[in-house]
Amino acid sequence: MEKYVRIGFMVVGLLVWALLAPAFAALFQLVNPNLDRMLIGAQFTVSDVLAIVCGVATATILWFNDTVNQLGLEVGNELRNVTWPTWPETRVSTVVVIVTTVVVSLILALMDAVWAALSQAIYRL
Repeated sequence: MEKYVRIGFMVVGLLVWALLAPAFAALFQLVNPNLDRMLIGAQFTVSDVLAIVCGVATATILWFNDTVNQLGLEVGNELRNVTWPTWPETRVSTVVVIVTTVVVSLILALMDAVWAALSQAIYRL
């Protein structure tokens, strides 16, 4: 289970990198566009390096934080105890959700049509 927790930390680090790279680029554009220089071609700039450093730092902090590791292991152990639905149960539940959505949509459309007719009748007076 510890292997999956560590992989999760790496995924979080990659997500931090992917989310912060455009944020840093936008910040550099606001402050001074000349600060966001190209390092290796046009696709790799100073904002990308900052985002990578933040992503690695996030993954490292998560990796060495005992509280976060313990929490991740507890979540993983709880997920082992989950009873996942079978394919027929999933299919039936999906059909129920779709039918319910259609019925509620029709009811709301009917209420909207009635309200529109009443509003038009009031405005004509």
